[in-house]
Amino acid sequence: MTRYAVFFFALLFFAGLLAPQATMSQKANSAIADFKVQPLYRAAKLTWKTSEGLKKEISVQILRAETFEEGPYKELETVKLTPDKTAYDYIDKTVGSESKYYYKLVVKETGESAGPVVTRPFFSPPAT
Repeated sequence: MTRYAVFFFALLFFAGLLAPQATMSQKANSAIADFKVQPLYRAAKLTWKTSEGLKKEISVQILRAETFEEGPYKELETVKLTPDKTAYDYIDKTVGSESKYYYKLVVKETGESAGPVVTRPFFSPPAT
């Protein structure tokens, strides 16, 4: 039994050493941070921030898939990200009937992506 305990703790130790490095390296080079989608009345509001180290203008594609997380994704718009601005938003007013929508952001220059993030817009007006 102690042989299994030693093996288990060794496995946890190595997993703990390797996992944080992979996570930190992905976030350190990421141009897009804090990507969120908020449901609205017959719309969806996408918000995201850029990393502090953005040195030049880059293009980001806003993609949406209906029904399935795997796609197919359709491009809604391309947004230019500039070094002097850190917060962005986009409102998708083209949502249809009650269903889930999956959104992704893809940096054209590097292929980096954020998402998919799922939402289901409201289809009745807010209560007054």
